[in-house]
Amino acid sequence: MNFGIYCRKSYFVDTSESTQMQLSMCKNHIEQRFPEVSSLAFYEDDGYVRSDMDRPGMNQLKEDIAAGLIDCVVIYKIDRVCSDMMDFCTFYSYLKEHEIKFITVQDGIDTTTPLGEAMMYLAVIFSGLEVRTDSLRITDNMNHLAASGFWCGGRAPVGYDITTIDLGSKSHKTLIFNQEEIDYKNNLIDIFLENSFSLQSMETYCKNNRITSLKGNFLSTTQLYNIFTSPHCVQDTPAMYDYFEAKGCMIDENSPREKWDGQHGIIVYGRTMEKRVNGKKRHSLAPPEKWRVSIGFHKPYMTDQRFFSIMAQFGHNTFSKVAKYDLPLLKGVLRCKCGRTMSMSRKQKADGSVSTWYYCPKRMRAGAEACDMRQIKADLLDGKVLDVFKEIQHNPATVKKYLKDGKRPARDSSAAVRAQMETCQEKIGKLTAALAVNNESAAAKYIIGEIEKLDIEYNTLKSKLLNFAAEERRAAAQMKSAMEKREAIIRLLDNFDSFTANERNEIAKNVLKECTWDGETLFIML
Repeated sequence: MNFGIYCRKSYFVDTSESTQMQLSMCKNHIEQRFPEVSSLAFYEDDGYVRSDMDRPGMNQLKEDIAAGLIDCVVIYKIDRVCSDMMDFCTFYSYLKEHEIKFITVQDGIDTTTPLGEAMMYLAVIFSGLEVRTDSLRITDNMNHLAASGFWCGGRAPVGYDITTIDLGSKSHKTLIFNQEEIDYKNNLIDIFLENSFSLQSMETYCKNNRITSLKGNFLSTTQLYNIFTSPHCVQDTPAMYDYFEAKGCMIDENSPREKWDGQHGIIVYGRTMEKRVNGKKRHSLAPPEKWRVSIGFHKPYMTDQRFFSIMAQFGHNTFSKVAKYDLPLLKGVLRCKCGRTMSMSRKQKADGSVSTWYYCPKRMRAGAEACDMRQIKADLLDGKVLDVFKEIQHNPATVKKYLKDGKRPARDSSAAVRAQMETCQEKIGKLTAALAVNNESAAAKYIIGEIEKLDIEYNTLKSKLLNFAAEERRAAAQMKSAMEKREAIIRLLDNFDSFTANERNEIAKNVLKECTWDGETLFIML
């Protein structure tokens, strides 16, 4: 059986178990219960929180499972995988899909047996119940605080600081003015409105005039939008009540329209939500019908008319997003040397034709000091990739040139380790025979000590041999995947004109694992 041990430690939890301790416990568990071990692979994520499932070690484990290199996954505790019920169900479903056994050492769950699998389902049910109960309790408490006008947690909006107020036996959080931030925000809004800017134009203006965020960093369109649209600083006027009501928001019953007198700010709870993007949790704007709106305990610093002017300005800059031209081959695949995915632009020539260029959005938005990559014609880089594809089509051996170098051992490494293991066994055999003859002599304790040293050396060599076997299996699976991609490349080249531009782009995305342009050389990995 081929085992994969997964270990994780959060960087901010000093009391969490170290990955080396987890590895040792898992190895001992395997050795005690499974005498036949074909290979043993170790996957580590040291410094990754459990709420983030996009981790290098976890991703590599999934890749090896998909490649058929792992038969059983062993972890120290179930919380080493994740803390979210949905994440765990997704992970376990992935294991079930590939018929992978699952063992947790500390929790005593072993899906290699029917009883262990039943215990897994019970653990999942009770874990989900606990998570849902806690979530409901916390949500109810936050809703109550928001309805009372208090700040419910998180970073203070621009223009405010968070302070604690005592109300009898309880203390709560509310917002107080930060005049420096208020002046900063008002200056940005004045520029935005006076010049009738779009968000993109505003971002460019800030870059050219060295206007940065409060932390001194580059101001993006997303940051500007969040600053401009934050409703917490706006007066609680009847017009704002009508605005939220028209959007379908849940307005608290203790904040009826007649109480919106313009003397307080506004609390909007539930305005953002967690959304999964490429396996990671990201905060995004929730639908307005999910917002809970109430009169705030804090004071406002923006009139409702100024807020409506900002909203109206956004409405002036709408455009159609329907594509007018075909996608280039590397759209969404090509990366700049700085790590950003390169965008594309169109330029109309004198004869009316249009040329397509790849450019680095980081340079475009933050300037040449952030990235010195110049734009380049899409046809040139697309042609380079097609040349590589043709090379792979005509000579299968060239596939190896475009595979990521793994930790493949030299071919004679396994043989050398096996020879060392045989030598250890021979020495142990001779010492055991000597011990049988001299078991009552003074030399017996020295013989036993030497046998124990050789046993440790033998187990170390055995682990090394198992790692070699895992690496060889991984390399074989990588080559198999590369040859499957070669078949897709051949289909693309043989039927190039029959595919649409979108279909050619999709094939390139599936075939190319990495595609990076450094200004001179195009680096490609399958």
